[in-house]
Amino acid sequence: ESGPRPVVVGLHGNFDRPEWMCAAWASIIRGRAFLLCPRGLPRTDAPGLDRWSLPLAGPLAREIAAARRALAERYPGRVDDGPDLYVGFSQGAHRISRMAAANPEQFPRIQLVEGGNALWRDDGARRYARHAGRAALVCAMRWCEQRGTQLQRTLRAGRAEAELERRPAAHHDLQTMFPAIERTFAWLIEGDPRFRP
Repeated sequence: ESGPRPVVVGLHGNFDRPEWMCAAWASIIRGRAFLLCPRGLPRTDAPGLDRWSLPLAGPLAREIAAARRALAERYPGRVDDGPDLYVGFSQGAHRISRMAAANPEQFPRIQLVEGGNALWRDDGARRYARHAGRAALVCAMRWCEQRGTQLQRTLRAGRAEAELERRPAAHHDLQTMFPAIERTFAWLIEGDPRFRP
């Protein structure tokens, strides 16, 4: 297939590695899109462990934009113009929610796994709900489920769509939540012809 492919931006959790994020979502995407997993900042409190955290939303957006430009230069004519789809785990989900709450029209399809603090606040949720976005929410921990349920109600009361998958008794990690992540990602890309097999 030689046509342009969409871009999925995958944002990892705090004290994680971008390789873990890319490995998890690559098995879901199965070559239908380019997958960008920004590295962020090294954790200086974990020497030798190769662990990372993400910068604040502004510097992170600049890192993503630079990575996307590099991708387009490496594969001219193959990178779709967007909008990109954003997926994030824990800290990554918090960062996506902040960017999506500030500019909902630029983040029409997002997947938040165990995070999303800016959209859990009423003003952020209502702002996102005014746009025809789609948010897939995956929660294992009780605090996430409670906030995610409220966010789902707020988004559905507006113009946005939301799907919440709970994984009771699961832990705050990608592996145990993978089936829920896979199901909600399939819902997230429904109707988007760019994600053809």
